[in-house]
Amino acid sequence: MKKTLIFAVVFILTTACAQQKNKTNMNTNTAKQVTSSSQQETHPGYYLQINNQNCYYELNTNGLRSGIYYGEYPVYSIRIPLNLQILKSGEQSLSLKVFPYKGDTLSPKANLQMRLIKYADMTDLENEYGGSTVLWNWEMPEIGEQHLPLFAYDTIFKAEVPYTITTLDTKATDLSKIDRDKLLEEVIAEFTKTRASIINKTQDVDMLNKSIKRLLTQLYEGDKFKKEVIGGMINLGDGKEPQPLENFEMRLYYHNRVVTLVKNDDKEPAIWFKHPETGARSWQPVYIYKDNTTGKWERW
Repeated sequence: MKKTLIFAVVFILTTACAQQKNKTNMNTNTAKQVTSSSQQETHPGYYLQINNQNCYYELNTNGLRSGIYYGEYPVYSIRIPLNLQILKSGEQSLSLKVFPYKGDTLSPKANLQMRLIKYADMTDLENEYGGSTVLWNWEMPEIGEQHLPLFAYDTIFKAEVPYTITTLDTKATDLSKIDRDKLLEEVIAEFTKTRASIINKTQDVDMLNKSIKRLLTQLYEGDKFKKEVIGGMINLGDGKEPQPLENFEMRLYYHNRVVTLVKNDDKEPAIWFKHPETGARSWQPVYIYKDNTTGKWERW
């Protein structure tokens, strides 16, 4: 499972991503350890098992993107790590939207199931991470003949984690207050620079180290894990050809404080690469926020 976790982190959230090279000082994500001794002794991990048939979906946890499916096959199953969107202990929000696989309305055969799983201690590899507990199961009700353009479901669950992350609440600008055309222009400029740094292999390793400080806190990992993740971020693999930055849309997350670009067709990251012979693809998820004191774009 350790290798699976590393793969999930690299692929889902930070696969071969890059921070634009910048010589100015930049604030890093704030990740503060809670001092409660009882919490320090545990390192829980929360996962959501999703099984879907004959539908697409988008899932957000605490207003941050957790997972999507717009694949070519009507059946898919995945287990998504949620710690990456859990910023502190307490109630966590979960928002699901289910879309038609074909046509304008959901098929009567559309179905989606979710299972919330908690591992007691993600640092306890020898004992299967302290064992797992199923916190709840949920299944989408039958669509029948309702001809729905989408199905939405919102809920909350409680989580206990030994950290508190305040970056977005204290440092991130409310981007909804910026003219949308101007915002899009700035975001495209940042993505263009980031894409060029990936292609030209001019990524700033120090910035990459800072950008995953939060991730290491949320996954209770250290230097070895950091090197493996950064290695995956820097090494794209042989034969991967950059695809044009085009046909994308802008998405805002976390109360309009985080922004990204995704492709219009499959909602995958707008920065992506493809092997001309095998067709293998890799994506570069880039989420940024604007520091409300410096006005600079930072990597989330």
